[in-house]
Amino acid sequence: MENVEVVAEEIWKELEEASKIEPPLNIKPYYDDMVKKEDPATKELINFKKPSEMTLEEYKQFPAKYNWNSNVKYSLYSINCTSPNAPVRLCHLLMQTAFRLKIFGDDAFGKVSARCKVGSGIVNYLLDKNLVFFPAGAVRARVPVCLRPLNEETFKAAIVELTKCTSDTNHQRNYVGDGDGEPHLAGLGIAPISLTDGTLPGSEILFKRSLHDVKALFESQAYLKNPAAAEVAAARQQSVILDGIAKVLNGQPCNSGSSLTNASQPSMSATTASSSAHNGRNRDDGTVSPNSESSKEEERKKTKSPAVAMAEAALKSQEAAVLEAKNFEAMIKLQREELLIRKEDQLHVRTERTEERRLMVEERKQSNLVLQKIVEKLCPEDDPTERFVARKRKLDELREILGNDVYEAKLKQLKAEFLKASAM
Repeated sequence: MENVEVVAEEIWKELEEASKIEPPLNIKPYYDDMVKKEDPATKELINFKKPSEMTLEEYKQFPAKYNWNSNVKYSLYSINCTSPNAPVRLCHLLMQTAFRLKIFGDDAFGKVSARCKVGSGIVNYLLDKNLVFFPAGAVRARVPVCLRPLNEETFKAAIVELTKCTSDTNHQRNYVGDGDGEPHLAGLGIAPISLTDGTLPGSEILFKRSLHDVKALFESQAYLKNPAAAEVAAARQQSVILDGIAKVLNGQPCNSGSSLTNASQPSMSATTASSSAHNGRNRDDGTVSPNSESSKEEERKKTKSPAVAMAEAALKSQEAAVLEAKNFEAMIKLQREELLIRKEDQLHVRTERTEERRLMVEERKQSNLVLQKIVEKLCPEDDPTERFVARKRKLDELREILGNDVYEAKLKQLKAEFLKASAM
């Protein structure tokens, strides 16, 4: 029972995490309507408690009435009472349990019933832990009821029905919402919680993945085959082949089987007798016959055994593998050289762009200077008085040095420039 609880908690944790990333399609909240109970005194139904308010002992007091029909197995009501943000469907729980236990796995020969028994125990434990009720029908006056305990036969029938009745291969709508994505790769306006790195699936993709795996195992009928017998036959065949290869490498003839050896003994004895008679006749005639041993050796060389052919094929495959490795090494070398060339090209392009940027900055500076000079020429100062006053003061200081004539000429020239500037 402890192992069942441990596996059940692991499966439930996977379903909750997947539901937090993407809840099941069209899922309804946990069914938490008021449950009625019969009053012993009046024999009438009165309000008792909601499932979320019950204890496990109170829940087990209610008789289980529901059968495992399609309405129950494909129900959209969540069976998770602990977290409304992580709804779980019953069919998802069934299929994930079958996927984890490998109900129809390769090593399930004679173990399907035992694994179905464990799976039914897991499902019953989780349904009791979550106090699962289902509506009894369309009439709202009828009280909700809980399911009957699941056994191994019902569990197997439910899994087989799920594999036959579900055909949805859309795997593109599920990788959203675990918050592990890169915001700078998605663009502006997207919250990090809506992104994902793609490692954790949503509830629908988790269900479809487990469904396809269980469906493939069931349709391959691997659970009907005995893996021990197949392993023994493969080991026997491998030992025969290795024995033949060892004989060939030691220079001995390879016998394909004992039956072949036994069958060939009478024919070999008959051949030996005929050859001896022929040799006797040849001796009577006075002619020399070829050696029978040498002829047998030549025939043995002409006819190759399967082990010899296999050994030669293995050698050729090794040679081909060596050539392929050399070609791969040459290809890696070429790719490395191409990468170096690309790095040099990128460095050259980066240098050219830096130089171009520097020239553009210099050109911009020169353009600013030219524009400043043009502006000074086209838009002189509005009041040139201060400039000419400063020149007049400097001219007065040099009056003694220049003399009166030169001073008068410079002053006259300064006045003319002042008048001209003022007129502009």
